[in-house]
Amino acid sequence: MKINTIIFSALFLILLTFTAQTTTMTAKQKASIDKRLKTSGYLKPKRLKYNGYAYLGDVLKEKNELKKMREYCNIIGMITSESSLRNKYSKDTDEKEKVAFLKKEGERIKFLKSLDYDVCWMCPLAEFVKENDLSGFKKELQLIKKTMPEMKILDMIYLFDEPNFTDVTDKQLDMFIDAFKKVFPNVKTLFFYAIVHPKFLETKAPSKADILGIDPYMFKGRYENTPEEFEYFYQESLACALDWANRQDKPFLLAGDCFYSRNPKGKKKTSPEAAQWYYQLALTQPKCIGLVWFYYGNVPIESENLKGFNFTESSKKLQKTHHDIGKAIFKKPTPLGLQWDTFGPAGE
Repeated sequence: MKINTIIFSALFLILLTFTAQTTTMTAKQKASIDKRLKTSGYLKPKRLKYNGYAYLGDVLKEKNELKKMREYCNIIGMITSESSLRNKYSKDTDEKEKVAFLKKEGERIKFLKSLDYDVCWMCPLAEFVKENDLSGFKKELQLIKKTMPEMKILDMIYLFDEPNFTDVTDKQLDMFIDAFKKVFPNVKTLFFYAIVHPKFLETKAPSKADILGIDPYMFKGRYENTPEEFEYFYQESLACALDWANRQDKPFLLAGDCFYSRNPKGKKKTSPEAAQWYYQLALTQPKCIGLVWFYYGNVPIESENLKGFNFTESSKKLQKTHHDIGKAIFKKPTPLGLQWDTFGPAGE
């Protein structure tokens, strides 16, 4: 009897030890999973930060429109004219003309900041970058600093457009980023790449860039809400671009296509379904921080015969889709997955 009692007590102690170890292991697992929930890009409930527009037009002439857009848009890429779309004024432009341009651009930045937009400015010095004229670039930066106090409130700068279509290298861009940051250390640098073909997959982005962007343009022009059409859309427009962006180890913006041709035989207007596909795909990308669309409605791109999203000509359904995407990004994050206490669905 005494032996049985000893055996029973030993077994009981072993059971208690095993239970304690199991409980401890579960706690460790929970702590590990909690940490992953907080750090994993795939699981963060409110990863997308931005929904906005590359806005072609004079924002000072469209104040009511910009105020209306602020409800579902929080970032503006300010493109005052088609020449500034290409980030340049001529290197031989008269200094008085440059100063007048810069002062007006400063007013535009100040207006957008008054609406609490994050603002990206198309810096007009692309010719200096392309020609590798670093000394000229530095000189122009001093003129900008002297003329535009609004640089202190600017969020982002766009120094060069789509480097993969040029001979400008990542090392060259890093050199110009360094020069820019010495004058404006708090302004983030942004570069968009059009990775529209597998031949661009080995393109190197500048290591010192703060944010990247991808322009996965669509060419077919019209997409219906079917699995077959989504497959075509993904392979045509996004497979290469997302592969490239996710290898760069930098946050990136995804440009949602909304171009269409003014030629009736050209590219058709984007469907609301295709616009929503961009949002849904952006949610699955751990390094994607938001969506940017092209608002080229009021000032058509004459050189390319294109227009973009706008309140006048875009369908009400497409406008609602853009609105709903922005509202979804801005709203309070939804709880994730099963809850620890009940293993039931996340609460509202």
